[in-house]
Amino acid sequence: MKRTAIKLSVFTLSVLLFAGCTGYRGLNTESEIDKIPLVGVQTEKGDWPDEKWWEKLNDPQLNELVEDALAGNPSLSEAQARIRQAQAAAGIADSANSVQVNGDAASTYQRFPRHETYPSQHAGRKDTVNRLQITAGYDFDLWGKNKADYEAALGGVRIAEVDGEAAKLTLVSALVLDYVRLDSAYRNEDLKKEMLDRYAQIIDLQKKRYDAGLDSQQNINVTESAMHSVSADIKKLQEEQTLLKISLGTMTGIGTERGLKLNRPALGEYASACLPEDLPAELIGRRPDIAAQKWRIEAMQQRIKSAKTEFYPNVNLNAFAGFRSIGLENLLRTGSGTFGIGPAVSLPIFNGGALRSGLAMKNAQYDEAVERYNTLILNAVQEVADLAVSGRENMKQLEDRQNAVGSLINAKKLSDLNYKSGIASALPALNTEIDILNAKSAVIALKSRQTEIAVSMTRALGGGAETGIKNGEEKKNNE
Repeated sequence: MKRTAIKLSVFTLSVLLFAGCTGYRGLNTESEIDKIPLVGVQTEKGDWPDEKWWEKLNDPQLNELVEDALAGNPSLSEAQARIRQAQAAAGIADSANSVQVNGDAASTYQRFPRHETYPSQHAGRKDTVNRLQITAGYDFDLWGKNKADYEAALGGVRIAEVDGEAAKLTLVSALVLDYVRLDSAYRNEDLKKEMLDRYAQIIDLQKKRYDAGLDSQQNINVTESAMHSVSADIKKLQEEQTLLKISLGTMTGIGTERGLKLNRPALGEYASACLPEDLPAELIGRRPDIAAQKWRIEAMQQRIKSAKTEFYPNVNLNAFAGFRSIGLENLLRTGSGTFGIGPAVSLPIFNGGALRSGLAMKNAQYDEAVERYNTLILNAVQEVADLAVSGRENMKQLEDRQNAVGSLINAKKLSDLNYKSGIASALPALNTEIDILNAKSAVIALKSRQTEIAVSMTRALGGGAETGIKNGEEKKNNE
């Protein structure tokens, strides 16, 4: 008899397992994470580069701004809150692997009917029905559902942590770029003020020549117009400085007042974006957004495993012990004690296709995550390639502009020589000085662009990569 029962149990279990396997037959994922061949690209999770890359710009005020932003920006605090939420969710998932013990107490005052299974002395009377017991349950997790759910929840923690790194990298990069633009605005204002001074000298000289009958009012008016345009440029640069300070103060999380109190940047020499010909493509995998997406894919794999276990029978062990009575005075008396223990098995038989649809949804979500990952890789490679091209071409433009400044300086020397020799007036030399200042303004714009490219490349490669940002002391030694 016992052997027959064992055989029947084995047969029943085999049938249930077969039913579970056939339940999700034909439901599979379609996308492949490796379908985009990129030699050397790795996806390291959580191994972050140096976070202090901005210190290479060698400006103490910038370092202080970044520290304030990392400590007080609401977006980073929001990211930390998401990490705590994910950790709590992982704790909830992990609790399913433990024995669940609960206390239960109840007392209900009621009238007992005459025609039901109550002792005859209580029929038609009113009294309390009481219960005081402890229940316990344990899920054997035969098919790994709880484990898969926990692994998926751990993936959520990792995703939240990596998203926090992404938010930090985005914030610091934006702050540094604004700081570089602020520095450029100050440098351009200096040039414009010098230009304004030169125009004032030219107008003074033109008026003297006009009084001597050697110049025209038209030329004076043209110079005054140019002078007013330069004055307007200065006001625009001052507006830009104020707006950038407000932006910087806002990013610190302290407020606009913090930004308006900023001193002039002291970046010294601009960073050089001398990008290598062979970019370290493997660094792309260290980008927080790409690493986070890889974790999302792995979390989706665990959710698919969990969904598949829904097709199999679930086996729990339940137990209870306590007291039950009619009448509160009888609750703790001998004979009111009760206990029980036994397994509970459940198996979905017919649910209108809900389980298959749930698994199909998980598969589709996995495919979506994979394609999103592939898209991120493509976009990241393009971004790095674009920055590499812009860096090289910007350097070529910078060289031409610097040569233009050199040529104008030589022209001014000749104008000065002609003026000293009495061959020409001081006007050609002053006009050449304005041309030099305009050329220098173009040089400042290109140098600023070089630094912006270097910062953007650092962000595009996940932070901390050797992209040409050099410490001020290193630049002096190289020069």
